[in-house]
Amino acid sequence: MLYKYRPEHEKVILGILTLTRRTEQVHYLPEELAWYADSKKRALYLWKDQFDNWAGVIGVEVTHHCLLVRKIILTPDAETYFNVFRILDNIRELYPNQPVIGTLQNQEVITRWERTTNE
Repeated sequence: MLYKYRPEHEKVILGILTLTRRTEQVHYLPEELAWYADSKKRALYLWKDQFDNWAGVIGVEVTHHCLLVRKIILTPDAETYFNVFRILDNIRELYPNQPVIGTLQNQEVITRWERTTNE
């Protein structure tokens, strides 16, 4: 289940975001949170797994024609295609009329997800 980022989730989201950053880049994370918060077109969501644990983050940006998935990060124990597909299913529920596209880093997994949902 997805939960829109709120300030009381800051430590959780920063912890998950650090999983993809090198140590010297961690100090930029508060700026990244501010970047998402600066626009109503951008959002960060926390994801809880089936065991009710915080297990992922997805960052999205709504454009005129699509929903751009900027990042998908899962904790190491939750990092499976199955869980990424669940997160993307949840995003589709939140933005049902927007085609979902990805960045160069995550388009492959989004394409796999689309193939499974269109079969």
